[in-house]
Amino acid sequence: MTEHRRRPSKTVTERTQAEEGRIFSEIRRCLEEIIVLAGEGAGDTKAARSAECRTGSVRDLAEKALSLLGSFPCSFSVEGTREKKTPFSISSVCLSAAEKIAADTKTPPVTVEIDPSVPALVEGDSSGLEHRLEEIIGKASGAEGGKITLCAVARRNLTEGIEILFSAGGGKKTFSLAMTFSDVSPGEDHGEEKAPPLVLLAEDNPLSARIMESNLEALGFSVMKASDGKEALTLAEKHRFDIILMDIQMPEIDGLEATRALRRREKGTETRIPVLAVSASREEEDRKKCREAGMDGFLPKSSSLGEMAGILSSFLPRRVFRLPGEAAGGNPLLSATGGNREAAAEAAKIFLQTAPPLMAEMKRAVAHGDRILLASHAHRLKGNLVFFGAEKAVGLAQAMEEAAKGGALEGLPSLLYSLISEVNLLLADLRKEWLPI
Repeated sequence: MTEHRRRPSKTVTERTQAEEGRIFSEIRRCLEEIIVLAGEGAGDTKAARSAECRTGSVRDLAEKALSLLGSFPCSFSVEGTREKKTPFSISSVCLSAAEKIAADTKTPPVTVEIDPSVPALVEGDSSGLEHRLEEIIGKASGAEGGKITLCAVARRNLTEGIEILFSAGGGKKTFSLAMTFSDVSPGEDHGEEKAPPLVLLAEDNPLSARIMESNLEALGFSVMKASDGKEALTLAEKHRFDIILMDIQMPEIDGLEATRALRRREKGTETRIPVLAVSASREEEDRKKCREAGMDGFLPKSSSLGEMAGILSSFLPRRVFRLPGEAAGGNPLLSATGGNREAAAEAAKIFLQTAPPLMAEMKRAVAHGDRILLASHAHRLKGNLVFFGAEKAVGLAQAMEEAAKGGALEGLPSLLYSLISEVNLLLADLRKEWLPI
């Protein structure tokens, strides 16, 4: 992917040896004091500080040393030469920290607010930032109050780079920290054409993939597609994506395992690509599994163009989405494609071709008592039906999936008959409306 960047000023990207020596000397002083304080005993009551005082001092010195380390926009390789860190989004790291804390059911809900002053992309210590954000959110959750708000605002009048102030609070107390980064946002003031964001859409369902591809392109994305988790990991290794949309249920490697593999690959680097789970399910249990796998958010398959833009904008700061007019005229399929008749016609033809064989497979699964296969097929059919506004059929497919997963086989033949009747009515309507196109 072509990348355009605003060149940071010389004062941001290049340090004098004297300045670097001063910072390293200050870090050394902090670490030496920590060693002294950690070695102080309680034997000499006049010289020794209280345990609480020593703990507070050690914490303050450690936080100062970490802040100084975070001010370096570049890291050093083993040979001593500079290696450029991979840019990352402050918004993505904040949301990741909030999601990890939110996994604890005892923690109040966490809302993330990113001030417009915060650059779209920065270089610095992303893993250290996420760890410290989790700490201040954890402290805020221990204070009295309900919902926690995590805020980020930038202060640019520094020679070292851009200081970003973070605060978390919601009750009587607010906890904060500051870290310094380099602004490497795509150039906006040099007449450069801004490259469209690149998204990886990992989806094995051709109908869902076609509709989502149409909507993403309407929002200004360049789209690359993968049909399973294995292909998604291969593409993620070859290309630098701005965001990844990962279906949960896929063959070979599912979306959860693919995300775990991606996070293992990113470990020890400054890279963290936002990954959003794509699913027809809205169950909280599914969302929990996605968070635990390392996903950053959730995108329902039935999301409208506006809903999709709202969800994606949280992970792509400063990206403005211009929504096209949705000339749907009350047609659910046109609404699903943002008024794109060509994409809607293609989606209708895909459903007309794939639904009858899928229902035949479901009949065989019921006849053979294959609950696993039946649940999988019912889930796929449900994911397709949501785009056509077929609420009754969606409900029946959902009921079949739940019954198959729960082991209740007695009422499945009757349930399947009702589902097939509803789907056949939908197929007849689609043939009248879309086959002539």
